[in-house]
Amino acid sequence: MKAIILAAGMGTRLSPMTLLKPKPLLEIKGKTILENMIKFLNRGGINDITVVTGYKHELFDEYKEKLGFKKVVYKDYKNRNSSSSLKFVIDEIEKGTIILNGDLFINKSFIEYIKPNISQLLSQQITEGVISWGYIIDSNFKLIDIDTNAINGYGDGIAIFDNEEDLKILKKELINCSDEEYWEYCILRAIDKINFYSFNYDDIYTEIDSFKDALYHNLLTPEEIAQQCSDDGKIERLAGITNINYKIKFLNEYKVIRIPGKGTENIIDRTSEKEILNILYDKDIVPKSDFYDSDIKLTDYLEGYRSLDFDDLKNYETIFHLIIKQMKKLHSMSHDNYKNFNVISMVEEIKKYEKLANITLVTKIEHKFLLNIARKMDEGKQVLCHRDLQLPNIMYDGKEIKFVDFEYSGFSSILWEIGNFTAELELNDEQINKFIELYKDISYREIIEGQLMSNYVWALWGWIYDSIDLGRNYLTRFHHNLNYLMKSN
Repeated sequence: MKAIILAAGMGTRLSPMTLLKPKPLLEIKGKTILENMIKFLNRGGINDITVVTGYKHELFDEYKEKLGFKKVVYKDYKNRNSSSSLKFVIDEIEKGTIILNGDLFINKSFIEYIKPNISQLLSQQITEGVISWGYIIDSNFKLIDIDTNAINGYGDGIAIFDNEEDLKILKKELINCSDEEYWEYCILRAIDKINFYSFNYDDIYTEIDSFKDALYHNLLTPEEIAQQCSDDGKIERLAGITNINYKIKFLNEYKVIRIPGKGTENIIDRTSEKEILNILYDKDIVPKSDFYDSDIKLTDYLEGYRSLDFDDLKNYETIFHLIIKQMKKLHSMSHDNYKNFNVISMVEEIKKYEKLANITLVTKIEHKFLLNIARKMDEGKQVLCHRDLQLPNIMYDGKEIKFVDFEYSGFSSILWEIGNFTAELELNDEQINKFIELYKDISYREIIEGQLMSNYVWALWGWIYDSIDLGRNYLTRFHHNLNYLMKSN
C-alpha cells in the first residue's frame, strides 16, 4: 500500500500561524501534524508516501530528509482547491492508495480497519455544529449519497482506493472535477457507478481546520497557539480577564495576540468589534488590529505605553483630561450616523446576562428599579462607547492615552460608559466631581445610575465565568449604588 498526503494549501483558517508555516507543520503534543501522520502510516507498514506541497514548500525539506517521503511541489495552489492538487499526482494513484488531507491529526492506528479490494472511507462522527460532508449508507455500509452540508452523523474521513475497476472510474471523475472543488467530489459523482463503502469509527483522527478545532478537542493550549504564532517561539503573558493575551514577535514586529476565552462567543460580537476598530483606526485612539479565523486578533504592541495604574490617579486631573479627550472622540459618534450598527439596549443586556448566569441576585423590587433605569438609558442618546474602560484597557505613555480591547464596545448610553469607568477605577466623590466638571453634561446621580447598571451586569458576568469572588465584589458595589439611589429617589 501507499499514501498520498495533500498539503499544498495555505490553510488560511489557521492564520496568523500559517503566515509563518503551512498547516501540516503545526505542532501538537511535540510533533507536527505531518510527522504524527507519517508515524502512524509507518507503523502500519506504509512507507511509500507522497506529500503534495505548494505553499512555503521549502519548509517541508527538513522533514523530507528525516521522514523519507517523496515531496512533490504543486506551484498553482493559490486560489485552487484539493482536486487540483490530487490531479497533479494522479499517476501516483493505484490500487492500495490511501488519500489523506494534510490537516488530520491522527489519534490512533487505522490501517487494521482497512478492508481489502474495495473502495472505502474510514469516517467518524461529525463535530457538533460543524458543517461537514455526511455519508448516507445502507445496511451493508455501501455509500448511497453524500450530504455536503451535514451537521451530524458520520462523514469526512480517510479514503482508500483498493479496487482496480473502481479506480478507473474515480480517476475519470477526478479529471472532470473543477480545480476549485474538493477532490472528494469525484467520489460523490461516482457513487452510482461503483460500490464505495463508508465504515464508521470514532477517534481515529481530529481534523484541525482552525485553532478553534484544536482548542475544542484539547489538542492545543492558548499558550501553545501563541508560541506557534511567534517568530522565535518566545511569548510574554499579558493581563486579561475575558481573553488570554500574549506579547509575541510576528513577522519581525512586536504584537499582542489575543486568544478568546472559552464561551465568550455567547456574550461578545466579534464582527461588530472588528467593524468598530475599522472606523476608529485613523482617530488616534487605538492601535492597529488584524483579525483572523477562530476570533484570534493581532494588535500592534504599543512601545513605551503601559496600563494605567492607581498611582497615576494621584494626578487625576491631568489623567482625566487625557482620558476625556479620547472619550469625547468616541462619544461624538452618534448612532444616528452609524445605523448599520445595532444599539446595545441596557434592558436586553440585563436579560442576556441573567439568562446566561441563571441566578437571582436581586429582589423583585430591586429588579424593577434597575429595569426602570435601564429603560431610561435606552431612551436617551446612543453613542459609540468602549464600555469596558478599566485600568488594563487604558494605555499611558506619560503624555498620551490610548484605549485597547474593544470587544464589549458598541453604540449605547453614555451613562453606562462613565458609570462603568468611574466604578472600575474606584473613583471617590472628589474625583467623580472633578470628572463631571471636566466632562460636562452629566450629573452625579446619572453616574451612579451607570455604576449600578455596570456593577450588576459584571456581577452576573462573574457567575457566568465561574469567577464568583469577582462577581461578589461587583454585587457589593451594586448594593452600595442601589442604597444611594433608592434613598435619594
